[in-house]
Amino acid sequence: MINPTDDLREVLERGARWNALLTSRLVTDEDLQVIQRYELRDEDARADMMDEEGDACARAFLNVLSDVSQTEYVQYTLALVTRMLSDDKTRASHFLTVEKKKDDDDRVLGGGGGEAYALFLRLLAAPDWFTREKAMFCLTRLIDQRPARDKGLRFSEDGEPATPAGVAAVRLSRWLCQELSADPPFHPQRAVPSCVTALASLLSIREVRPVATRAGAARAIAPLLKAAAGPHNVQELYEAGLCAWLLTFHPPACDAMARCGVIRGLMEVAGAAAKEKVVRVATLALRNLASATGAREIRGEEEEAGLDGTRTARDGDDDGVVGVSGVVGVSLAAQESALRKLVQNLRLRDFHDEELLAALTDLEDGVLARRKEASSWDRYRAEVTSGALDWTAAHTDEGFWRENASKLTDNNCQLLRMLVAAASDPSAEPRTLAVVCHDLGEFATHYPAGRFLVHDLKGKDCAMRLLAHADDEVRKQALLCTQKLLVQKWQFLGGEVSSA
Repeated sequence: MINPTDDLREVLERGARWNALLTSRLVTDEDLQVIQRYELRDEDARADMMDEEGDACARAFLNVLSDVSQTEYVQYTLALVTRMLSDDKTRASHFLTVEKKKDDDDRVLGGGGGEAYALFLRLLAAPDWFTREKAMFCLTRLIDQRPARDKGLRFSEDGEPATPAGVAAVRLSRWLCQELSADPPFHPQRAVPSCVTALASLLSIREVRPVATRAGAARAIAPLLKAAAGPHNVQELYEAGLCAWLLTFHPPACDAMARCGVIRGLMEVAGAAAKEKVVRVATLALRNLASATGAREIRGEEEEAGLDGTRTARDGDDDGVVGVSGVVGVSLAAQESALRKLVQNLRLRDFHDEELLAALTDLEDGVLARRKEASSWDRYRAEVTSGALDWTAAHTDEGFWRENASKLTDNNCQLLRMLVAAASDPSAEPRTLAVVCHDLGEFATHYPAGRFLVHDLKGKDCAMRLLAHADDEVRKQALLCTQKLLVQKWQFLGGEVSSA
């Protein structure tokens, strides 16, 4: 687990050469006196000083961060502020009450803590990870301790946040999604764990979820849910699962998670994790996705997440009901047997949490109910539309293709075009690519002139490019698809080759 204060010691012991700044007039004598009186005290004395001179301390720290660019001083000042906010998060209120300096031209976030938000947001672009991480931590603390009038992060009619806290939350959530999606991470050990923890904190704010969804939060957390559930990354898995659970309260995020493999990832985590809190958060996320009514609004009462004893969430988008879309339903239907096996295995473990046990029952019932409510063609159409295909029964059912192959040509070959588009998507998962190649080949086999239609839509070109794909199954299905597109009686190729 990454603690924001576990790497402060070296920077704090190094100190800062304040006299050099005073000589160059980059810091005022008044601010220097405040900082030196604060940094030389022990923990209890620092707390007493914050009680008496909290606003002055915050003003002095912000002045240094605003006027000084040298890494040495920025890191040391951030270390002092990070330690302060880690010891007592309510100290953030001092930074939020500091008025903006009159000679500061940056008025984007003016008022209501705007200067503090603007300074820490600027530091997210620093060239070193220490500065980025501490600025991120300070921002999450400030947003968490925002004034009561800003708790709702009011948005204007054009969808833009109307408060400094809202602007900061939106910008930080976008930055976090970018950092989590970076390959390689900015810092090999600390970037992902610290960013996913901060993202989970932000997603507890309802208004942030649409912004995070548009910024790619689902795709950012998907790889984290596929990691082995070893003891070294338990907290990282938990935080990623918590992000998924919080996103289930926003309908478009549910669709996004279904498309990028989060459902399979949650299943892997729930089945492999040793810690109950990790199993619990993954199961609750799956339950919300599979439930016929989705995640429920708490209607004025806080629903205790109960995942680590510290987090609660008050949620409810779209009048409090999150409906499960066809995209999610199809993804869950594709995992029906695996989900049922997962539930059976988890019930064999010695869990005593009543909500977890109830979620397992809801999960199983929800998946079965969804599977019964749509015909095989409806499920297939929704699956293709989702862009995330899996080996559901329809793909390998000869009767399905004999009956439904012609439907892929409806509406100017709409579904057939979607399959070709999926085959050409460089970001698609290997399983999706394999299934798409299989389906293009089945269409070519069962529809008159199907080979020529796929060829005209550039489907053959896509299949041939996938012959060089890194995944074995993709290459296999691409080869079979190419054979079906090139040779009318492709099924006899194997016999001819064998007899040759």
